[in-house]
Amino acid sequence: MEPTEKPFSAPESLLLIQQMIQAAKQDLSDHSFDLLLWGWLVLVAALSHYILLQAGYNKPWLAWPVLMGIGTVVAFVNGARRGRRERVRTAQSDFMLFLWAGFGILMLMLIGVGVASGWRTVYPLIIALYGLSTFATGGALRFRPLIWGGAACWLLATVAFRAAFDTQLLLVVAAVLVAYVLPGHMLRSQYRRGRAL
Repeated sequence: MEPTEKPFSAPESLLLIQQMIQAAKQDLSDHSFDLLLWGWLVLVAALSHYILLQAGYNKPWLAWPVLMGIGTVVAFVNGARRGRRERVRTAQSDFMLFLWAGFGILMLMLIGVGVASGWRTVYPLIIALYGLSTFATGGALRFRPLIWGGAACWLLATVAFRAAFDTQLLLVVAAVLVAYVLPGHMLRSQYRRGRAL
């Protein structure tokens, strides 16, 4: 004998639909925040590193730990707030959580390789990792600018493998601009206008 499920009433169905729409809208807002936060921080850090390197400063890399430290604190606070207000978990939000957690773990591994073996080989891999994460995020959100930004990162990573170190820093700037900053602003704008993807 099969268990019977009680059908939703009209008000219950409407409430469920409203909750799903609100969860989708919140996902869009949350992803645009993360893209913009990390996009702008990485852009400024890479550009600062490049400028300080060209100026002959003996520690041009200092912008990275300072800005990434700030980003980590801001992301942690925002994530804690997001967790408190999250009422509905979706398969999409679970996918994003695992994708970006994996991204973070691989990024830490690449930073370790960069510290131990040098950054010239690592920066192209980091650009390629940016590409993978934004390409997959764009697919999950059905947001083409992220998909195209991810694909552009793969092209930039290919060029970066043959580029000088200072040029690689500029390629990192270009990568986060096309994969994080521009799509992040477009995603935020689309969310604010209330348009569906």
